[in-house]
This record gives sequence, structure tokens and C-alpha cells, in this order.
Amino acid sequence: MIFADVNEPLKINQVQVEFTEKSVSSWGGLAAILGKYLEQIKFEDWVLKSIPIQESSPNAKGVYEKVLAHFLTVLSGGERFSHLSWWGHGVDVLRKTFGVNWLPQSPSVVTRFWNKISSQSLSEQFSFSARELASRIIGWEEIGNDNLNLDSSVITRYGKQEGAHRGYNPKKKGRPSHHPLLAFLGQGYVINLWNRPGDTWSANGAVDFYDQSISTLPQGFQVNYTLCDSGFYYVELIENLEKQGQKYVIAVPIQQCFQKQFLNIDTWEHCDEGIELAEFFFEHDDDKWTKPRRYVVVRQHLESRPEASGKQPSLFEELENWSNYRFSLFITNDSDATPEEVWREYRPRAADENIIKELKESYGLASFNLKNFWATEAVMVITALVFYNLMHYLNCNVLNANKPKQQLKTIRPQWLIVPALLGSASRRSILRIGIKAGEFREKFQAALLKINSFSITCNCDAVDTS
Repeated sequence: MIFADVNEPLKINQVQVEFTEKSVSSWGGLAAILGKYLEQIKFEDWVLKSIPIQESSPNAKGVYEKVLAHFLTVLSGGERFSHLSWWGHGVDVLRKTFGVNWLPQSPSVVTRFWNKISSQSLSEQFSFSARELASRIIGWEEIGNDNLNLDSSVITRYGKQEGAHRGYNPKKKGRPSHHPLLAFLGQGYVINLWNRPGDTWSANGAVDFYDQSISTLPQGFQVNYTLCDSGFYYVELIENLEKQGQKYVIAVPIQQCFQKQFLNIDTWEHCDEGIELAEFFFEHDDDKWTKPRRYVVVRQHLESRPEASGKQPSLFEELENWSNYRFSLFITNDSDATPEEVWREYRPRAADENIIKELKESYGLASFNLKNFWATEAVMVITALVFYNLMHYLNCNVLNANKPKQQLKTIRPQWLIVPALLGSASRRSILRIGIKAGEFREKFQAALLKINSFSITCNCDAVDTS
């Protein structure tokens, strides 16, 4: 075996390779944009007031630094705590721009930190603070009314996490999972999240979850409709909504009792090519259902709309005039809206699935987890109600203002992965950002100036609800 002379400089196509100890980072955009953003909104103050963890050890480092390290890992594309090293090269750049003297370089520092939220009371205390921040961000947007959307999700687990039980898991049948509840506004903000064991029924706790979500919203906020998927077709929730005078549209599982109702429909209203709607009133043969309620059914012809959503009921598979249709069914208490208006009001709720997908794929909602159930819930809450909401606001108001919103996986290479060199002049630190293209340089500078003009802050008095 022949080894190259170690004293001979290494070249790549006549380019000599050398090493430097200067503070260089590929995350210059992350350092500049997020560093200025978090400074402007006083995020550190919120963390120190809201995280219910006391560092008692004389060797312990700061709470804010550990939360920031977690945030940086998410923004740099990390999907688990072990990806903390992804932003580690050029860490001096991040320390300076985020105004901290230290950032953890070992994943165990961050996991030990979150594991200190080891009880329900601590998790609920932190969740309360996170919901208050979500409400404050909605206030930044000056959103006065919107739809409230409730959804649930399945998060498959591969270890021995507490609460990871076998239950409904359509993609990984038989695998243990968690089954969280989430609440969104129609404009994309996450306002509430509960983690639940994997063997929990979809609507379990839905009434309390709804009431808590409503209480999260800013004072004077008007909920237009409450929209829910079929997992929330639950008479106790329906009665609670009606008692509060809240209009709702809830998807309904197409059971055989409803399939028979479809067969009795004489008139279908044409809506668009291959789309027809009808309505009927129905009361379940169950003491809990105390009155008939309004149902809206949509059928879509597969030949005209091969990508149609909905179900093909088993009862119709062998019926010639019905087998080529997909059906969707909804229950509503809005007596004034036409069937088409009810359907069109519900349709945007499908965007919730995209938010959940982004939370899982771009923010690590499904992969940042710990053995302790309540620590895992705290990590899920900070991911969805804090990291995601802060980035969603930045996306809507700075990075893609007045444009279609981009997912984090698109924002990352465009805005965050930008080379930068930390230097100094006249005893001041200077971040030299490597953007050569004049148009993008102007766009980048405009984003920083926009953030610098923010008068919004995270500051609020967190209340202990334990």
C-alpha cells in the first residue's frame, strides 16, 4: 500500500485543501434570521418563565440553551436528539448570534433536561404556558374569527415508551403507538395538543379537549365552525357543541344504517361534474341520541372524478347504479346553509392532514420522544405549539408574505443553509453572510429589516395550573 506524503499539500483539481480555525458555519441564514427573530420577540424570557424545570446542580447549564439546542436541531433537519451534531460545526457563529455563552453538544444533555418533566402536573403546567403563547401569536396576526378544527393522529413507536400500546394503527398494524389529539385554526396555527396512549378511542376526552381549546383562544375570538373528522362523531361532543351554541360540521362513518338511508334518497342536487349532494334527518336507535339531526351526503362519480375522496360502501359493491360512486357524509346543526355550503365549509379541513404531515416529517413530532410519557408530551407540545407556530408566523409574515406558504423542508435550503463567517472589526463581532446574488441579498436583508421592525413579544405571565 502506498501512502501520500503527509507533507505534500492535498489538491483537488489544482485547488489546495487547507483547514481553518476561523468561525465558519453553513447555517448562516439560521443564525441571522432566527437569531434576530428570537431576540426581537424575547423568546429567551418566555422560556425562562415557562419551562417548569429548576436546574439545582452547581454544574448545570442554562435552561434556555437546552431549549434553543432542541430548536436548532429541528430547524437543521434533525429528527431525533442524536442529530444535535448536525449544526455543531461552526457553533461559535450560533453562540454569538443567539446571545449565549454555551450550547450543548451532547444529546444526553437535552434528553436529561426534558426527562425532568416527569409528572402530569409539570406537563400540564408547561402545556398551559405553550397554549398561552399560541394565543399570543394569534393576537400578533390579529385573527378575530376562524374555524376550529379537531383531529387525531397515530404516532408509531419503536421502543418501550410509556403509553405506547397497540391500538388503531392503519399503516403499521400491530405496532405500539401514541394517539394524540390536536386542535388547529383554519389559518394553520396549532392551539392545543394532548398525548394519549395508543389504545385510546379516537374521541376519548374530546369534550374536555374541546373546552380547553376554546379557552385557549384570545378574548373576543369568534369560532365560525367547529370541524372534526369522523373520529369525533360522538354524541357527547355533539351535545356539548349544541349546548354552547357552536355551529359544527363533523364527518360521519358510513355505517350500514346510513347506507340504507342513501338508497331512500329520491333527489340528488347537481353541484359540479360528477358531484351530487342530498340531505336527510336521522336519529340513532340509542337512548343517547335524543332527537333527529341533519346529515349531508356527497356522492362523486368515479368515471368523472377518478381521484374522488370518500368511501365506497360495502352495501353498494354489487349494486349496478351505485357501485361507481364514492360517498362522504357529514352531520351539522347549521340549518341555514345549503348542502353544498356545508360541504365546502368542511373541505378546507383537509389541510390539517398536511399540517400533521409537516409536524411529523419536518419538525420531528413523531420521532423526538422519551421513555417517560409526560416528558414525551412536553416535547410534542413545544414542537407543535411553540416551534411550529413561531415558524408559521415567520413564514406568513416575512419569508413568504402574501405568497403560498412553504414547508420547513423548503425554507431550510432557501433561507437557513447559507454560509457565514464570524469576524470582528473595531472590537465588534461581524457576521459575514456569503450571498453573492444581488437579488437574494436584497431579499435577505429585507427579511432582517422586517423582523427588526417587529413590536411583538412572547412575554406573558405564565400561570401555574398544577
